[in-house]
Amino acid sequence: MWCRCANCEAARAGSPRDRRQSAALYIESKLVDHMGSSGTSKSAILIDFPSEIAVQAERHNVSLPEVEHLLVTHSHGDHWFPYLLRWRSRSSIPCEVGASPDVSVGGARFTELPLLHVYGNSAVEAVLKRELGDRLNDYEIEFHPIHVGQEFAVGDFGVSAVAANHDVGREDAVHYVISSGDRCMLYGLDGDTFLPAARGALQRFKFDLVVMESTYGHGNGKNHRNFERVIEEADWLRTGEMVKSGGTIVATHFSPHHCPPHQLTEAYLANWMIDAAWDGMEIEV
Repeated sequence: MWCRCANCEAARAGSPRDRRQSAALYIESKLVDHMGSSGTSKSAILIDFPSEIAVQAERHNVSLPEVEHLLVTHSHGDHWFPYLLRWRSRSSIPCEVGASPDVSVGGARFTELPLLHVYGNSAVEAVLKRELGDRLNDYEIEFHPIHVGQEFAVGDFGVSAVAANHDVGREDAVHYVISSGDRCMLYGLDGDTFLPAARGALQRFKFDLVVMESTYGHGNGKNHRNFERVIEEADWLRTGEMVKSGGTIVATHFSPHHCPPHQLTEAYLANWMIDAAWDGMEIEV
């Protein structure tokens, strides 16, 4: 927001796909009847909670009040901004959904909410409690500490936490492997080249969808991937038959300075059968 380099100026003047916000992912599983037709949403997960989440959710038709499961990859502010969870605090005089609140009392929320289950490492928990204190029940929030290598259920999904090559030694950032039925995906933000332990963990899976970060684009910074390293990772996954036939690999988390505007990024990555994400992108697996 503070830069006027060539790529940032091009993004301001370009299409909506050039104006990238902080990364988050909304996943939903749909009911499938015996004829194979999809029905209403059965279960949903939100991954990460950046400062833009309210605007992005409204723009892309995601109902935040209905979200019950939030997976957090790590504690950095562009992925975890729990200040917005303060507005889950309920007034002392609630009202029914759609009814008018009592004008004599204040409050951030007047209607009931489902319990929000938040999953993350110890640094994620520390940031959450710094914002909300220890009385998370006042906000209808329950925190679940997770650690690298853990496998657990989140609603109708199975989740595995895999070590991310990001801020190693300062916190245990994670990638998430998420499965539902015979479908499986990897969400690999933030992180540089996969750690050896992560490679061993990932080799157990066959992915329909892989989402990996490519922050540095044509640059060469560390702690995140660039185009060269995301191409190498995609080749490793495919050569090791960890991506199913017809599976999709998507790059995202593009730095505005080191990654060209969307159309050029898309064309470049397409040479290696990697899709370039944009805000509001939808993928059916």
